[in-house]
Amino acid sequence: MRKTNGFSLIELMIAMGILTVIATVAVPKVQVWNARNRGLQTVMELISDFSKARSVAGYTVVGSSNNSINIPVNISDDSEGAATMPVYMGVRRQTAMVFRKSEYAIYQKQSMDTSTWDATAVQLKKNMLLDTVTIESVNGGTPSSNVASFATALNFTSTGMLKKSTGEFYGNQSTGLCGDVSERYLPKIVFSVVIRSRVSSSGNDSIWYRLDIDQRGEYSVCTVFKEASSISNTDFANNGVMLDI
Repeated sequence: MRKTNGFSLIELMIAMGILTVIATVAVPKVQVWNARNRGLQTVMELISDFSKARSVAGYTVVGSSNNSINIPVNISDDSEGAATMPVYMGVRRQTAMVFRKSEYAIYQKQSMDTSTWDATAVQLKKNMLLDTVTIESVNGGTPSSNVASFATALNFTSTGMLKKSTGEFYGNQSTGLCGDVSERYLPKIVFSVVIRSRVSSSGNDSIWYRLDIDQRGEYSVCTVFKEASSISNTDFANNGVMLDI
């Protein structure tokens, strides 16, 4: 009868020890890799949606009876006469991107008043951010965690420019340096957003991204790893790495 040899208790303990060491080394790397991918996905979606909002802002739609001109016509032969024919004018809706801590959306409304955005606006698209990814800053402002907040809203003009709630235009920012790389310097940035992708749900280990878009639609993406709950432009300038995406 053939004898079958098994593993001894010592051999099993050694094998478990090796597996524990491998897991201890591999898990943090997987977490960083996941955080990197989540952050990059958010950056790419923002680039795409910013372009989409800019395009939508230039659209006009046929207006109602309140947006028409009455032209005198003769009903029988369309020549000028006593009767009138309404000619409807194209109307451009006000378009904005509204940012919150864990989501952003594209909205439109009929009023051209840039100082007021509320729940009466029509939502064209909404993007919920991935787990542990947050928007920390938009053009120097801090988005609210309140999903009903319209405080951080960027208003688009028909030419693709961005207006502040005060009516002034963005585009005077001239930052954009990342580390010691200067070839992607953007002279007139209209959109600058800082994204944080945390490595784990607890702790401050994070991969930070800064996305800058200028008036022409050119963009640059800078990233840096920092164990902190906040970051500054100095961190990007001194330690950032420019991404080629």
